[in-house]
Amino acid sequence: MSFRFLRRRPAAARRAALGLALGLLAVLASCGGGGLVEPFRPTRILALGDELSVIEADGRKYGINAFKITDATTTPPTESTTELDCARNPIWIQSVAAGFGLAFDRCLGAATAATGQVLAQAGSKVADLATQLAAMTGDPLGEKDIAVVLVGMHDILDAYAVYAADPTTPKSVVLDQVRAAGTDLGNRINALATSGPAVVVLTVPDLGLTPFARAENTSSGDATRAALLSELTSAFNNRMSVTLINDGRLIGLVFADIEIQNEVKFPSSFGLANVIDAACDVNVPLPGCTTATLATGATAAGYMWADSLRPGPTVQARLGALAESRARNNPF
Repeated sequence: MSFRFLRRRPAAARRAALGLALGLLAVLASCGGGGLVEPFRPTRILALGDELSVIEADGRKYGINAFKITDATTTPPTESTTELDCARNPIWIQSVAAGFGLAFDRCLGAATAATGQVLAQAGSKVADLATQLAAMTGDPLGEKDIAVVLVGMHDILDAYAVYAADPTTPKSVVLDQVRAAGTDLGNRINALATSGPAVVVLTVPDLGLTPFARAENTSSGDATRAALLSELTSAFNNRMSVTLINDGRLIGLVFADIEIQNEVKFPSSFGLANVIDAACDVNVPLPGCTTATLATGATAAGYMWADSLRPGPTVQARLGALAESRARNNPF
């Protein structure tokens, strides 16, 4: 039995309905009823946010793209030199979809039909979520849908750019800017969740640990720039988190920022050899980066970062596993 029908009712109505439902449970239990918890099995998945959740129409992703395997019997497997395989080196949204047997329209993999839509767009900010949702096709959102959301990186970078352009700007100004964006995101997630679908949202990865942040320390001559980016990320994430409806049912929250921090502290525990540098050749911007266009000595699996801001396949896989677990275990 699922109680998701309770979630959009006013508080008093929810309490009355919950009492009725609990009474029914007691009757069923007294009759030997078992298996009353209905696992959440979404039939459609929607991806919202920026390029960390984007699969382009041609299947390329904003990470390190892999080539199609043409002969799996060789060691190592023989790969095409021209044809990419969007199912390899999956990004986090693909891991969540695969966990429920779903597939996105832009990368079916082994599936024969699309059960997911990539609405995310590169460069998007919190305010762009409305436009993304408006682009959804098919049936209206309902309780058999799951929406996965990761956005805010560009809102944080915009605030940082204000300070970078004029370091006399009080930090409180840019901190307030990202807090406002975080509040906005929290409210938008709440509205989305109460409209029908289950929602899993990731916090923004700690931008102060990126190659971009380290380069800012050097180019500006100000060794505190990375720390400021971390502070801005934390302020955004904290404000978004406390704004979310916290009833344990509507929204599943994954702390991607904490995950990134742990991976930087203990890289070998996550199979990472380099958490400092970008793996992709600087002359091949994303989403054009592939396993054939990496910097000298870099590997797709061993490097934390694909470019100066976007994570590589190992981080994406880890975030996907955490998000899939949250979606499966949250009592939607």
